[in-house]
Amino acid sequence: MSSSFRLPLDLSDPLPPHSARSLDDSPLPSTPTMGTLLPALDIQRHVLPQDSTEQTLDRFFHNHPQALGVLLLNDLTSPTTVPIAMVSRRRWMQWRSLLPADHEPGCQHLVDHTERWHRVCDYVLLNEHDVLQDAIDGLLAQDSLAESEEPIVVLTSDGAGLCDRHRLLIAYTRLTRSEQIALAEPTVEHLRRQQQLILNAIGEGVYGVDLQGHATFVNPAAAQMIGWHPQELIGQSMHQVLHHSHPDHRSYRREECPIYAAFQDGIVHRVSDEVFWRKDGTCFPVEYISTPIRDEQGQLVGAVVVFRDITQRKWAEALLHRTNEELEHRVRDRTTELQQANEQLKELSELRSRVVTMVCHEFRNPLNNILLSVSSLERYDHQLTVDQKSSYLLGIQDNVERMTQMIDAILIIGRVEAKGMEVQPRQFDIISFCQELISELLVAASGGDRPPVVHENRVHFTSRHKRLVVTLDQCMVHSILTNILSNAIRYTPEPAPIHFKVVKYHDQVTFHIADSGIGIPTEDIPYLFEPFHRGRNVSNIAGTGLGLNIVKRFVDLHGGHIDVSSQLGEGTVFQVVLPLHYS
Repeated sequence: MSSSFRLPLDLSDPLPPHSARSLDDSPLPSTPTMGTLLPALDIQRHVLPQDSTEQTLDRFFHNHPQALGVLLLNDLTSPTTVPIAMVSRRRWMQWRSLLPADHEPGCQHLVDHTERWHRVCDYVLLNEHDVLQDAIDGLLAQDSLAESEEPIVVLTSDGAGLCDRHRLLIAYTRLTRSEQIALAEPTVEHLRRQQQLILNAIGEGVYGVDLQGHATFVNPAAAQMIGWHPQELIGQSMHQVLHHSHPDHRSYRREECPIYAAFQDGIVHRVSDEVFWRKDGTCFPVEYISTPIRDEQGQLVGAVVVFRDITQRKWAEALLHRTNEELEHRVRDRTTELQQANEQLKELSELRSRVVTMVCHEFRNPLNNILLSVSSLERYDHQLTVDQKSSYLLGIQDNVERMTQMIDAILIIGRVEAKGMEVQPRQFDIISFCQELISELLVAASGGDRPPVVHENRVHFTSRHKRLVVTLDQCMVHSILTNILSNAIRYTPEPAPIHFKVVKYHDQVTFHIADSGIGIPTEDIPYLFEPFHRGRNVSNIAGTGLGLNIVKRFVDLHGGHIDVSSQLGEGTVFQVVLPLHYS
């Protein structure tokens, strides 16, 4: 039999031939052969094309959690094709654990990754016609711990497949033990030594128990993983040694243990979500197989348990799961941000459209009035009296002021929308401030040509405080109260009064303004603070529909709130609540 070897690889070749290491290139006719063990090996036949990407491999191992690995073939249609390469689950999980947490497998072909490609092209290949003893000796001659964890590629008449290396060695052990009866004592001793070598060479933990659950043999790997010496475990109850408790330290009853179930029901039990306990009291996650053992008469005599420490795999899976959750969370957050941005853009687009429409509409009337007045002054200059000319000029001035106010309101809304306007708080007496504001409004309502006493009874101001110091933005408060009081005066027929009250409650100041004017229709109240919205009952009363929108924005900037109640034909009540001291 030839020793295992590696075919030379030409690094300049983008697709080098596979370097499968044959453990017997030219077997001599002998029995038994590898085909003797095939029924007990549970051959897995998972194949992918040789140009598979990292993304394809990652999806395969996710969808096939029990797969030992996958074979990469040059021709998927030929069942007897020798694999180009073999990617094991263990090697793939090692590569994935070395990647950054936010890395997602891409579309790069594995063949393009030179270092990895040459590693997966290097695998152990057995043929079903190989001499069994030579194949086992070849496996035992491999002293690399990393290679001892890799599955083996088996080539049969049905094509290539994968089998677990340790399962192969265990199957061989069972086969040789069954032949011991026909062997002489020296041969039996030789087989025992060889079986011991096999157990010692296996990287996974292996131990056997009798019908009472006492250890009959323990390989060094098993003893090392649980912190014991192999000889200390012989004859001990393995359930009490390493399987006595659940991960949360709850007692694990022997009757519920799958290991003992194997030699009671005669069924193989596979478990991948439990822990074994070390001698020092710590535990580690394991996956294990408990297989019943029968004697020559077919009677159950115990069980053999094969287990492996899956701490690294669990860590990699947890890291992958956490990374996926973080990515999903980021995607959800980003999607929400984009949706909000889209909504804001949509609202801004609608607002701009309404602004253009309303500005054109609202500017047309004053511009037409100005044009008409200018035309009349030019045409009838000599026929008009001085008073008539003054009337025309005052009309032009009023229309210009109306357009100026509208432009100012639009600019204020634009600044607030762009977050370019901030609250500038300063201390002032709100009582005297309100009294002065009322005087200003009364003068404006009188048209400036009559003293304010004419309208002094229209606004009734009351407060329990003679002086009340607040810390607010004086300009914004002035705009809030001016807009509400102006509307009350505009929509309330004379001589009906308007009640204005200032109340302090705890750390808030409330402005209560009630009129007995035309009122607001119920269906208009939900849209009262939207730009350019005006009640359907305002008729020809002048207004832009921007004042209350500005009021709402300034109240929100102060962290306050505004409430409205109204009865059609009976009047409206506005209640504005602001913090006493904005900070």
